[in-house]
This record gives sequence, structure tokens and C-alpha cells, in this order.
Amino acid sequence: SVLAGLDTVSEAEQERLTEVAWAFARSGSISKTAAQMYCHRNTVLNRLHRLEELTGHDITVPADAALLLLAFLTSRPEAISN
Repeated sequence: SVLAGLDTVSEAEQERLTEVAWAFARSGSISKTAAQMYCHRNTVLNRLHRLEELTGHDITVPADAALLLLAFLTSRPEAISN
């Protein structure tokens, strides 16, 4: 599964990584994502890198983003952030 690596971390970390993935997907901007999440842009970058480390997919690459977001939609619909 695309998201299998997330099962190796705490639920709180899964939520943080899912939240940053959706926020970044909506804007495509590290700065806008940081502002929306009320955190430093380096925090956003670190979380996106951690997501890539766990899944092997880089959400800043459009094909990887599509795959990750579809995986979130199908396996973790409750985690979708508006």
C-alpha cells in the first residue's frame, strides 16, 4: 500500500503528516501552507520530507501527489482536511 509506511508512526504523527499533505496540495506553496497551519515553513518542509521518507512518494511531484492523495481518500477518508 502507498501509505503502509505511515502505520509505523504514532497516530498523532499520521494526523500531522496528513494535514500538511492536504494543505500543501490545496495551495502548492510551502509559505501558504505554513501560514495556514500557523507554523514555520521549515516545519512544513520537514513534515513533507518525513511523508516522503515513510511513503517513498514526494508530494511536490504531481504524479506522486495524485497517488498520495488518492491513497488518503480511499484508505483514510476521515483524515481529509478541508
